[in-house]
Amino acid sequence: MRISKGIIGLAIGLGLLLLLVANAPARLLLAVLPEQQLVLQGISGTLWQGRASRSLVAVEGGWLQLGATEWTLKPFSLLLLAPRLQLESHWGRQTLVADLTLRSADTIEMNNVDLRVDAGLLRQYLPLGLVGDVAAQFETLEIVDGMPVTASGRIVWQEGGWISPQGRRSLGSYAVDLNSPEPGLIAGEVITLAGDLTAQGNVSLEQAQYRIDVTLEGSGLQDPQLSQALQLVAAPVAGGFRVQLEGQL
Repeated sequence: MRISKGIIGLAIGLGLLLLLVANAPARLLLAVLPEQQLVLQGISGTLWQGRASRSLVAVEGGWLQLGATEWTLKPFSLLLLAPRLQLESHWGRQTLVADLTLRSADTIEMNNVDLRVDAGLLRQYLPLGLVGDVAAQFETLEIVDGMPVTASGRIVWQEGGWISPQGRRSLGSYAVDLNSPEPGLIAGEVITLAGDLTAQGNVSLEQAQYRIDVTLEGSGLQDPQLSQALQLVAAPVAGGFRVQLEGQL
């Protein structure tokens, strides 16, 4: 009889424990998140399935606003000390869907990434006011200290254009196919999908050191304002311009 009561008590205790774990508040996630890489605010829901009204991820030079974010945390990933979350965020037309694994306080591994942002975010790097959508799909993307170190995927600039003194001017659609031939190096090939301005060349990122070597040609360069703007970052060559840039992010 005592054994039966003991088993019943143990079962009740385990049941209560499982109930507490299953309903653990979402704010407990803050204890395992690397706050220097990812910030969640306005948290609600449970640890396993919750929502943040505002979220930000660290990128070189600052923070990228992700907006409202929902997540699902895989329970067994906690046993491996590498929390894995399925994320989905929305901020206006900007969206992100990804599987995210926190490898350490400064390392985030992302898989099955589908990201869409406004091309205007690139204005801090280029002397042109860019317009259009930038869509990125990555099979894998590893970020260490806010800097991508390995990647496999494609980035597409859709219906790209720039803002001239007379208004918006269309350029075309372009893609960069990215891969990591060796650890710490991301290399990409630039190709033109459509448009009067053609772009072809290579880009790379290694230990925050970037290199760009892209040739621009086509009838789109007949726009004198575009040609004048490109002279700030490119050198004239036969039939067009060549952009050769190298520096530290």
